[in-house]
Amino acid sequence: MTEVVDIDDVTVVLDDRVVLSDVDLHVSQGEVVAVLGPNGSGKSTLIRAALGLAPVRQGDIRLFGTPISQFRNWQRVGYVPQRSTAASGVPASVREVVAAGRLARRRPFQRADARDRETVEQAIALVGLTDRSDDRVDRLSGGQQQRVLVARAAAGDPDLLVLDEPNAGIDQTSQEAFARALRTFVASDRTVLLVLHQLGPLGPLVDRAVVLDAGRVLREGPLPIPADVTGMPQEHAHSEHRETGLFG
Repeated sequence: MTEVVDIDDVTVVLDDRVVLSDVDLHVSQGEVVAVLGPNGSGKSTLIRAALGLAPVRQGDIRLFGTPISQFRNWQRVGYVPQRSTAASGVPASVREVVAAGRLARRRPFQRADARDRETVEQAIALVGLTDRSDDRVDRLSGGQQQRVLVARAAAGDPDLLVLDEPNAGIDQTSQEAFARALRTFVASDRTVLLVLHQLGPLGPLVDRAVVLDAGRVLREGPLPIPADVTGMPQEHAHSEHRETGLFG
């Protein structure tokens, strides 16, 4: 399998505090990998380091086989940070926000073509918001706004989708809709790396989990992982395996 994310022996120090220590993480093409652990374990910092957004004291990081310092092909990566919002204060429709995800795929000043428009509509449908395409984003619920951001990232047609706690603070219905969207995304052998505080409806999609504690990898492997290891409530720590044929 092609390695999409390679993190080797990485240490991150922020404000003289060791946030990550000697961490390894490897994600192959087509995998859905979840980073789990209690609050303050370094989950978000690991994701940010993987994308070159957090300084690395030691170790090596590669995306698609290229050292992170030399990586320039960012249109291959879609990223939705933690607790982000699609409402920017400027009145914009769902379609307009999602269309922004296509900008990296076009040359400067190039107008959107039929393929761009089709991809935007597909991304909106992916997250189940076709009936809200013309609505202002700031009038959507928090869960719907989160789905808009995922659609914007997906509209860029990335090979790697990175999500930091995408189901935090959203209701069960939105979590289930998001899980359906993610299932469709990974059906085409694309890769997902996500931070989760609890698995919820996303559990059946996860191939492998990496559990952090105090900045170190405590455990890595397929689900289920015991609740006393993840720091999650018991009902979220276990997950059924994927159904045969779920992704085609």
